[in-house]
Amino acid sequence: MTRRGILGPAVLSVVLGASALGAWPATAAAERIREIAVIDNTKTTSETVRYIAGVEEGEDWDDDRTEEVRADLVSSGLFKQVDLYTEPMAGGGVRLNIVAVDKHSWAIAPTFYNQPTNQGGGLGFGENNLFGENKKLLLYGQAATGDSFFIGAFVDPSIRGTRLSWAGDLFLRYERVIEYEAPRSLRDRVAPVRESKLMYLNGAAKLGVTLFRSLTVEQRARAAKVAFYRTGLAEGRSELDVGVAPGDPIPEPGAEGWDVSTETSLTFDRRANWYGITRGARLKLSYEQALTALGSDFDYYYATFSFELAQRYFARHNLILRGTLGYGDDLPFQQEYTSGGTTLRGYENKEFRGDVKAGGNLEYSIPFFTVRGVAVRGLGFFDSAYTRFLDDLDDNTFRHYLPGEGKGGLAPLRNSVGGGIRLYVRQIVLPLLGLDVGYGIESRGVEVYLAIGLNDF
Repeated sequence: MTRRGILGPAVLSVVLGASALGAWPATAAAERIREIAVIDNTKTTSETVRYIAGVEEGEDWDDDRTEEVRADLVSSGLFKQVDLYTEPMAGGGVRLNIVAVDKHSWAIAPTFYNQPTNQGGGLGFGENNLFGENKKLLLYGQAATGDSFFIGAFVDPSIRGTRLSWAGDLFLRYERVIEYEAPRSLRDRVAPVRESKLMYLNGAAKLGVTLFRSLTVEQRARAAKVAFYRTGLAEGRSELDVGVAPGDPIPEPGAEGWDVSTETSLTFDRRANWYGITRGARLKLSYEQALTALGSDFDYYYATFSFELAQRYFARHNLILRGTLGYGDDLPFQQEYTSGGTTLRGYENKEFRGDVKAGGNLEYSIPFFTVRGVAVRGLGFFDSAYTRFLDDLDDNTFRHYLPGEGKGGLAPLRNSVGGGIRLYVRQIVLPLLGLDVGYGIESRGVEVYLAIGLNDF
């Protein structure tokens, strides 16, 4: 589905990160930390380094802690070199030395992409370590044939060194929306029926608390203005295809107005990334509820569970499994789940819609070559998604559905296979170039997805 302001924090990590790893002498047994020294940090404050590392004076230190701290520092994406070693101190205990060599923390980068129904480019500025305190700032705008938008976002992952965090984002979007006919069998190739221009002006704020270093609880409040413009028929279609009599005006996909809601989410994240290789797990459960008492013109809720499991093999091979399961009630058009595009390669963007979705992606990537910090990797993938309406559509007067929606049993199930290429630079977490070619098993069609610049397929 189209997710609004949560894009901001996600794209911030696109702009800057990855880390070089060092080696360190390990202590043979647990010893008490009497002093912590942070070395070679030219921008990141020593307090921030210690907070990310999760160590304090008076704690025990052993080989098990070494691996944990190393993973936390690497995963922050702030340092191009990380070393850890201890020195014995007079009277017992050790001094823990953390070598944390800062990366260049900001970037101005263009983007270009060519995807089904959406071609364009943009320009973004990202600061990954504002004030040397691991704060994030993103300003990004793009103009495209299908999806033009501006994002402004700020993230403070630790308020004054505490486990509290906050974020704010602004998301202004003008999107060409193409709706496709409802699939009636597994082998159907669906065609466009209706096209609209959707204006979505969104602002949000979020407050969170981190528990046990890997578990975060967040509460997010947002408000958006929704409007439709220039609704019409796709080429070759008639009024009957949208369920109205010949000569009648073409109805807009949904109601306009204010969309005000609150979202509660619980996230467990233990991933780390080394120059395009990810390992670890991320689990997220979220629940969003419209707030009619605060002026929302829509009354709905939906719950979504998503996960990512990543494992490294043969030092530089990477296997990643992602999945999503979601259900919503009385979802307005702008909140519906969608499938197709970069999460269901082989099909056009948002080709399938619904109030329930189950989807997954399996990717296996291997190194081709690395030259002077530039790495080229190849990958193979299998995508799958089932997206449809289960609600009683006749009761949803706020939404004008296309004929045939909500029927078909397994007809909305779609699968695809394919391969792609990624280009990484040592200083940047996410690829500077992505090229995927996907084959839709049911549609028997091929789609190409190209993105140049800071991107994340």
